[in-house]
Amino acid sequence: MKMIKYLFVFLFLNSVNAHADALSEWTLVPNESSISFTATQNNAPVTGTFKEFTAKIVADPKNYQNSSVDVVVNMNSLTTSYAEITSILLGSDWFNAKEFPKAEFKSTKFTKKDDKNYEAVGTLTIKNKSLPVTLTFTAVESPKDHLVVEGHTNLKRLDFGIGQGDWSSTSEIKDEVTVNFKAVATHKQ
Repeated sequence: MKMIKYLFVFLFLNSVNAHADALSEWTLVPNESSISFTATQNNAPVTGTFKEFTAKIVADPKNYQNSSVDVVVNMNSLTTSYAEITSILLGSDWFNAKEFPKAEFKSTKFTKKDDKNYEAVGTLTIKNKSLPVTLTFTAVESPKDHLVVEGHTNLKRLDFGIGQGDWSSTSEIKDEVTVNFKAVATHKQ
């Protein structure tokens, strides 16, 4: 009976190790990656970019269901075309970056739509508010060991408490915001 237990434990541990080996860890290439958002104010687009973020990416196209991503954004790295807009967005009515210096997306599920198109469901936390979010993206490994992921998601800013006080009205600044991202990563050796 002990022999059967040992055999079971051995087989279980080997299957766990094989599973862990199947997933590959990737290293983000920051100067080739980007996160930006576009909001609408008075029917005109307003775009901002976050210059600093990290990502822990564990993925394998053949085992995409067990992939994971954890992205942490430095909110103080926000930049826009105008210093005044950047200052307002970093302030307490908007991102309140002093009190909430980080935003984070953690995936919980990946779905493959076709050869290159995927969806990642996960939790986005901004200003200590965590909500489910779905990212739609393409993923291409080209050349080998070089992954390029590009995609977007649509959010409602008020769900995260972004734009409070005089800014909470959606008559001038729409509630819907599009977030675009590009992640270039290399296979960890």
